[in-house]
Parts: sequence; C-alpha cells; structure tokens
Amino acid sequence: HTMILKNDGSLWATGANWYGQLGDGTTIDKLTPVKVMQNVQSISAGGCHTMILKNDGSLWATGLNYNGQLGDGTTIDKLTPVKVMENVQSVSSGYDYTMILKKDSSLWATGHNDYGQLGDGTTIDKSTPVKVMENVQSVSAGYWHTMILKNDASLWATGLNDYGALGDGTTIDKSTPVKVMENVQSVSAGEWYTMILKNGGSLWAIGYNHNGELGDGTIIERWTPVKVMDNVQSVSAGNHHTMILKNDGSLWATGYNGCGQLGDGTTIDKSTPVKVM
Repeated sequence: HTMILKNDGSLWATGANWYGQLGDGTTIDKLTPVKVMQNVQSISAGGCHTMILKNDGSLWATGLNYNGQLGDGTTIDKLTPVKVMENVQSVSSGYDYTMILKKDSSLWATGHNDYGQLGDGTTIDKSTPVKVMENVQSVSAGYWHTMILKNDASLWATGLNDYGALGDGTTIDKSTPVKVMENVQSVSAGEWYTMILKNGGSLWAIGYNHNGELGDGTIIERWTPVKVMDNVQSVSAGNHHTMILKNDGSLWATGYNGCGQLGDGTTIDKSTPVKVM
C-alpha cells in the first residue's frame, strides 16, 4: 500500500487495504488514491499498518493491530486513524511494530517484539508505547530490527540479528540497544541488513548480503560494518536492494534486481553499486 502526502497537507492512500491500512474506513483495495486526512506532516507505512504524524505533533494509526503495532492499547484492527500520542517528532514503522520519537528526544516503541526489536529489554509484545531511550536524534525500523541514532552521533541497534544486521560482530538477537558506531549522520534499516552514512559522506553496510545488497562487491554476510563508497548524500535500504544518492546528484543501486528494481536496464543482481541516473 502507498501513502501520499500532498503539498496542502492532505493525505491520500491507494493499494492493498485488507486490514484498513489505508485509513478510509473500509477494507476495500483502492486502485486510485482516496483522501484520508488533512493537516498531515509525515507518514510511515509498515507491513499492513500506517502511522500518521499531524502538524500539531499528534500521532495517529490505522490498519493491522494484531501485535499492538498501532499503539492504541488494543490489538483490534482500525479502519480509520486513531490517536496514539502527542508531542511526536517522527515515526518509523517496521513490518509489524512501530518506533516513535517524541519532541523531547525520547524514543518509544510498540508492537511485535519477539526478537527484541522494541529495545525495551524484553521479548514481549506491547500494545501501548513503552519508553526505550533518551537523547535520540532519529530511528529507522527494519523488518524486525531497529537502528537508533543518538544526539551524540552514536549508532545503536536492537532486535533480530540472525545475519549480523545489528553490526555488533555477533548473530545474537538483542532486546536492549547495543552501541555499534560513532560519527554517524544517518541510517537506513532494510529487511535483514543496514546501511549507515557517516559524517563526512562515507557509506557503510552490515548484515544479509546474499543478493549483493550491501554493495561491497561480495555476497558475504557482514557482522561488522564494511565501507562501500565515499561522497554519499543519502541512502535508502529496501527489502533486498539499496539505492544510494551521491553528493554530485548521481543515483546508484545495488542488490536484488529480479524485477528491475535497480533501474539499470537489466534484471541481473549487482554486488557493487551501478550508476542509474
């Protein structure tokens, strides 16, 4: 499903709607965008749930709620957005859980927690947000692992670690965030891997790499971060492919390409980034 934020602050939705993730009051799939809400600042779409941040700092949620990922204190699906919290700065939806950053830099979590992805020291699902950390700048929720960037530019990780996606040198799941790196500018968590952009523009990668999604020229899993490129402005990790924007405005891609998602005119996987546009 896709959520679209227009310049006038109106939110529109299209695609799969089995659990009400579009927020239009139905469970009918939509082939063209339908209007959902006004006065919206940002959105984060999870597997089958959607988190909506309004201009007034209030957080709203709609869709699948089996694991408590909406954070409204229930496990009942919602077909229209329900209010969850106030004073929210940003939100990142994992597959079936949600990470919430409040304006006071405190990090909160709700939903599925079997692998410790909420980072609250347990593996118990939560249906109401629980506080995880203080002094947080940003957060990126992957499939079942979470990457946390603190105000001091240190990177922390929690959750599923089967393929080393946390970057702590092990494949042991963590239920409390562990420190991974210093001097980090931003981070993007993919399904079972993580892309890290350091201050100065160097790009680093950790975790699952069977399709070349790390871009280090191999298909070998990495349990500690490996350097991929320099002069990078931003990065976005997908399911098993990665898109990299360089400082010169050029776009590069690496990883799984079976459906042409890299955009290089082929359907051949890449283990080293190729220039796209």
